[in-house]
Amino acid sequence: MDYATTVDGEPVTTFIRRHLAGDFLLWSPHIQREAFLNWDRLWATRTIPRGTPRPLPVAPTPLDFTFESKGETHTIDDLMRWEFVSGLLVVKDGAIRLERYAMNLTPGRCWQASSMTKSLTSMLVGAALHDGAIRSVEQKITDWLPEFKGTVYASVSLRDLLQMASGVAWFESTEDLNSDVAQYIRAIGARQPGWIVDHLRHLKRSEPAGTQFYYNTGDVYLLGLILRRATGMNLADYCARKVWQPMGCEHDGYFLLDSDDGIEVAGSCSGASLRDYARWGLLMAADGVAANGERILPAGWVAESTAPSAPNFAYDHYGARGAQTAESRNLGGYGYLWWIFDRGEFQARGSYGQWIYVSPVHRTVVVILGAIPRPVYMTPEEQAIHKDSLASGSRMRRDFIHAAIRAMG
Repeated sequence: MDYATTVDGEPVTTFIRRHLAGDFLLWSPHIQREAFLNWDRLWATRTIPRGTPRPLPVAPTPLDFTFESKGETHTIDDLMRWEFVSGLLVVKDGAIRLERYAMNLTPGRCWQASSMTKSLTSMLVGAALHDGAIRSVEQKITDWLPEFKGTVYASVSLRDLLQMASGVAWFESTEDLNSDVAQYIRAIGARQPGWIVDHLRHLKRSEPAGTQFYYNTGDVYLLGLILRRATGMNLADYCARKVWQPMGCEHDGYFLLDSDDGIEVAGSCSGASLRDYARWGLLMAADGVAANGERILPAGWVAESTAPSAPNFAYDHYGARGAQTAESRNLGGYGYLWWIFDRGEFQARGSYGQWIYVSPVHRTVVVILGAIPRPVYMTPEEQAIHKDSLASGSRMRRDFIHAAIRAMG
């Protein structure tokens, strides 16, 4: 019997890859942590090549402290355990103060970013503005995407996409396998070119553009397509030239593609090493000036993109529109694809525990990577800790970050 193909004649490797990738939202913890580490072997990706690395200095004494969360004292080991952490990095004044690894992640390997990719895309929009490839965030997206004339996107501006305020009736819930985002993931897993654009062109309108925040991963795909057309370059190549290499990244990264040799998925699941994720935050903390002294983002762009400007901010992980929840009440708002906290702090955040937390006033960047499982796979104690975190990381993480800032003085 030939086991190289299925009974329908499909290569077994393609069959397994298609089903494994398409079931991304249902993965068990074992598959999840292995796959996050081997993402570019399951999906179509395009490399973001590094240039000349500029290693981050390492402080001589690693940071070590305990911290309080919900009335209990915890250690850093507790954080690693209860937050399902694969990589932990604290950088202050450009130097590494704490670095931990688990789940087979090592300094030289990439871990997928989930929706932290959206914040990288925001930086690339800023770079294109600085280059003059984009004139203004007030431009209508049809300036670059004429195929969206006559659709609900005809009135949508670049700013609307950046603020998650297109008003398009997209349904974003990773708990509903019939949602738009679940269909989008399956199409990417099956490597179906053109599916996302075709799907978006046929959506209806929910609210007028620019009036209501609603988390929409499909809209950020359009930002990637706009960047490709505005710059005349693949997004991975533009990212390498404008961000990765000037930042001195130590390792190649990658973008997820919508199909074999296809278009970069600007809103989901790029990959980088732990230290290179920190460089995203360091670029933002330095007002868009890279490690080599080159200004990458326009003066004022960081302040603009991390202001809580998204209209009528409210967020519900389960997809309700305009629903204020315990999670969104703990946030200060949303900017240009950045989550905003108080005290001028902001964050790139992705499902299953991916965080880049930036505190410019404290000159601190904290990266936390992980593989938070679906609640069905958690113990009752784990469920209690994560009951309000919605697979993004619990309050324990913020308590740890604030304690680390205090410990560093």
